[in-house]
Amino acid sequence: MKRVEPFAIRSFNLALALLLLPLNHDCAANDKPPKQPFQPRTEVSISGAEWRMNGKLTHPGSRASGLLPNVRMVNAVFEDRNKPGLDPNAITTRFLARLANYKEQGVSAFTINLQGGMPGYEGAFNSAFEPDGTLRPSYLERVSRVIEACDRAGLVVILGCFYQRQDQILRDDAAVRRAVTNIAAWIRERGYRNVVLEIANEYSHAGFDRDVIRREQGEIELIGLAKAAAPGLLVSTSGLGDGKSSAPIAQAADFVLVHFNGTRLQEIPARIQALKHLGKPIVCNEDDKLGEAAACALVLCAEQGASWGFMAEKVNQHAPFTFDGASDDPIVYSALRELTSPEPDAAMAPRFPPPESQGGWPVLRDPAAIRAAGMDPEKLEALRDWLRRSDHRAFAAVVIRRGFIVLQEERGRSAVSSSERIASCSKAICATVLAIASERSLEGRTPRRMTFQDRAFDFIPQAAPLSDPRKARITVAQLLNHTSGICPEATGAPNDGSWEYILGLTGDARTARLAFDPGTRSGYSTHAFAHASLVCETVTGIPFDRFTDQALWKPLGIGFSWFQLYNGGPDIGRHPSHGLGLPAREMARVAYCMLHNGRWGDKQVIPRWFVAETASPTHNVQGPEMRFKINAQVFSHGWELPARLTGEGGRSGKGIPADARSKPGSGGQLIAFVPSLDLVVVRQTGSSGEWEYEEYLRRACAAVLPKP
Repeated sequence: MKRVEPFAIRSFNLALALLLLPLNHDCAANDKPPKQPFQPRTEVSISGAEWRMNGKLTHPGSRASGLLPNVRMVNAVFEDRNKPGLDPNAITTRFLARLANYKEQGVSAFTINLQGGMPGYEGAFNSAFEPDGTLRPSYLERVSRVIEACDRAGLVVILGCFYQRQDQILRDDAAVRRAVTNIAAWIRERGYRNVVLEIANEYSHAGFDRDVIRREQGEIELIGLAKAAAPGLLVSTSGLGDGKSSAPIAQAADFVLVHFNGTRLQEIPARIQALKHLGKPIVCNEDDKLGEAAACALVLCAEQGASWGFMAEKVNQHAPFTFDGASDDPIVYSALRELTSPEPDAAMAPRFPPPESQGGWPVLRDPAAIRAAGMDPEKLEALRDWLRRSDHRAFAAVVIRRGFIVLQEERGRSAVSSSERIASCSKAICATVLAIASERSLEGRTPRRMTFQDRAFDFIPQAAPLSDPRKARITVAQLLNHTSGICPEATGAPNDGSWEYILGLTGDARTARLAFDPGTRSGYSTHAFAHASLVCETVTGIPFDRFTDQALWKPLGIGFSWFQLYNGGPDIGRHPSHGLGLPAREMARVAYCMLHNGRWGDKQVIPRWFVAETASPTHNVQGPEMRFKINAQVFSHGWELPARLTGEGGRSGKGIPADARSKPGSGGQLIAFVPSLDLVVVRQTGSSGEWEYEEYLRRACAAVLPKP
């Protein structure tokens, strides 16, 4: 029979039970304990400068071994008390539904924040802390859901405390100190071992009011308070987006937290090297780069032994807070999955051919072998026929898939030895060589230091005195992306001549005066690349042709080439320009190196940051280019983005993958690579005139067999 107790007795027992319940530090009494005791499965630790999970290195056997690749999901626990209709639990539920997918891509950690991040609008009221520094149980319930789900999945949570525009909720510095002590004690009492603490997001940001947060010494104090409240808890704090960290803070922290939002790809290695002497793990947990640039940042960090963190700000962080796993940015997550996967065996590694004198590119002729390389033999035969019908010029063309030549067609030219002029294809090679010079200069291996953001005429002493004062404002990048204003081809000026003519010192108004202010319009300019060859000579201390031979030809095994030289008067002399001649199969080596993110075998020949930057326009100019009237957003660093062609002049990017890079040259010459298809496409003629460049590339892409 069921026993029924008098109401008074039941009430007394309930009250006694409530009194005996343990409370979290400064949490209200309605903070219900979990239904079942939490049993940790995942423990994060540090060994030297490496991360371990349950005592084992993260991502063993991969290029990310010992690293903590992470994603910024600060608003996965977001609430806005100014928006009562917003359902915070639904946001957290959406995030957790994709947790497994993020892990499959190689994610090791998520950054979440007790005051969130910028949600895409001002005025949010989002804080796990009350004004006096006590903790809000309803907020911590969502945080617990995320931490415990990550624990079950073998993932780490980088838990941030304070965010700009929200610290004002805490009434004073004392409340800030209390908040840090409370959250550290809460982590300890819950038994979480997969959590590391970030005191503040970009602590010196002007959006913070509380002095103890904004001051360096205050951050050091808060780190100490957290470690005292939770011995063994790993604690740090992050600086601004310049990739730098205060030396005293880095010394006080267990690991170094940096942000790379405002850091150019080219600058990342130096930023990391400046911190490595500390012997602590270096973790970027915020970088807003996207696509190819973000993938490059990821790899650059890994190569320097640092962990990288992705911020898909407008997707994950801005309302309505979307979490679609790998679909958030397929390029980034594909790169992360590759980086965190065990290294492939030799049979699966990319093939890099020996020089042509030692056998050169392997050629596939049997249809079965071509099909095994992922190409449709019938479509390649149709492409071969189209190449012969497309014009009557002599030519040599090659298509390379997975390191094998799957199509080679020649008419009056040898793909191996005919090194006729490659016209404007040389612009892409010139920009590539200049990137190598810049990289070496930043390593201290050249007489002068140069980045693409530097003023170009600082490296062209031959041009003094400048024929147009606006030339002093032209950057190296503007020489390479056709926004310099230097003698666009639309003016009708000859492309070749003496150095005095090229540099505007002969009185010819077309070369003496800029056609427009630098960076305001797009005017395709061969003269700008002649200037670039002089920049390279000043930076490296040797002529452009010799540096190209040392820095690019020799590592890639290129043996056949020549360079165009311009003469100058006694004050300037004779110097090589960017113009050159190469056989088709040698051109393909440059594209193949770009295809593999600048690597040739085990050597990084072309800077990875340069390859990544060529995947997007490197300027903000909109509208048509002056001569060809094509979309100015086609132009990058010397290379072009054919998928962005919108039909002007009959040139359309339809059917060409978005990641394709190419450079057409007058006379039906083309150098192109498509990373998503592992494809290189080249044609060399040595002639001049128009041709259907994009149709060649489009047909080659269409011959790639779909993945099974």
